[in-house]
Amino acid sequence: MGLLDEVNAQVDKTIGKPMTVTKKQDSTTTVPEAVDLGYSEGKLVSATYLYTDMLNSSGLAATADNEAAAQTFRAFLNVSTKIIRSLNGHIRSFDGDRVMGIFTGPNKEDRAVKSAMHIKWAVNKIVTPALHKEIPALSDAGWTLRQTSGIATGETLLARAGFRGSDDLISIGVAPNLAAKLSDVRGDGTEAGYVTRIGKGTYGNLSETHKLSKGTNMWDGTYSLSMGGKDYSYYRSSYHWTFS
Repeated sequence: MGLLDEVNAQVDKTIGKPMTVTKKQDSTTTVPEAVDLGYSEGKLVSATYLYTDMLNSSGLAATADNEAAAQTFRAFLNVSTKIIRSLNGHIRSFDGDRVMGIFTGPNKEDRAVKSAMHIKWAVNKIVTPALHKEIPALSDAGWTLRQTSGIATGETLLARAGFRGSDDLISIGVAPNLAAKLSDVRGDGTEAGYVTRIGKGTYGNLSETHKLSKGTNMWDGTYSLSMGGKDYSYYRSSYHWTFS
């Protein structure tokens, strides 16, 4: 069978076979792995997506050698992953200098926001000083590790794509796309520390402890982001959340 025949067969197999979709119970915090789903199966979940993205990675590549750049990437991604998992978030995707976390179940919005604010604090107070100490060239060149996070909530279809041994879990819905777009926002206060942005739906589901700090609203907004021909409202925050 030639490549053309294989591609046609794969299209027929993928599109021609109806997908069996099940809905996950909102009370559980589990998120399936790709191997947990068949290639014609999907799972519908109510989820909060967090994308956290390292800023100016191109500047890093121009400043540091390959080994130092790899150490920086690893430090950022490993710390972000550790924080997300500590709050029952599930890592299902890495994209270069960006990591995606999925939160489901009770208080999913609170846990995603706390993760983002933990990451901001850890990057500023732990990771960056360690990098400047171990890799003086970064400090000498004025390069500082910085990040942005985007968070959005909504019903999302999880499905398995690819081939056995080379497949992944994909997320289809507004929430993952909006979270990714929010993490890509540049300017709009980023230089002043407004690096966490959340969709209006996420904000509406936050508990008071995740909206207010000593009686002051941690969130500034609303602002508007255009995506797919529609406008979405979001809030931004310059706050961090310490941990011990």
